[in-house]
Amino acid sequence: MKRIAILLSALLLMVFADSAGAQAPMPGARTGLAQVRHLYYEAVQSEGAIPRGLAEVERQRAHTRDAHARATLTAYVGAFTLLRAKHGVWPPDRLRHTRRGLATLDSLITEHPDHAEARYLRLMSCYYLPRILGRGWSVRDDFAALSRLLPAVRGDYPPDLYQAIVRFVLENGQPSPEQRAALEASLHASLGDA
Repeated sequence: MKRIAILLSALLLMVFADSAGAQAPMPGARTGLAQVRHLYYEAVQSEGAIPRGLAEVERQRAHTRDAHARATLTAYVGAFTLLRAKHGVWPPDRLRHTRRGLATLDSLITEHPDHAEARYLRLMSCYYLPRILGRGWSVRDDFAALSRLLPAVRGDYPPDLYQAIVRFVLENGQPSPEQRAALEASLHASLGDA
């Protein structure tokens, strides 16, 4: 659980500019996807942040034309939906939210198989699910994809987040020796980015 908190807290550090910005943000205010990521982290801890997070996703989706940003926002819809399952009490509702959230993430990854953040969100959503739900295939698939993708996307993430993701993949995944070497080299290089 501590590892999840560390990895999710690293999401807070991601800073991407949103092309929407109707008003100038207050100095130091989170904007764009950084705000969505912050609300996601809050929602991991508190169910009350889920509606705010989904509203922020929809607000941003209404204003962005960038396909990659829209795909990232869609991934967060799936992740927030899965958090409804995490916080839910009634088993049929939990199962419904799990199915809907996973369907959103699965569909997005089918359309965008090289979307590292969507892969990461699905991995973190499925890694701790009970095995009886049969998501081992997606965990293996996401570890394999992230092992391949992460060395090339280092510059897309803040160093702390990137390092947390790479360490998680190295510690829990099964990258090939070549992938492990590339991940370790990229991790080492990212230490100089901090």
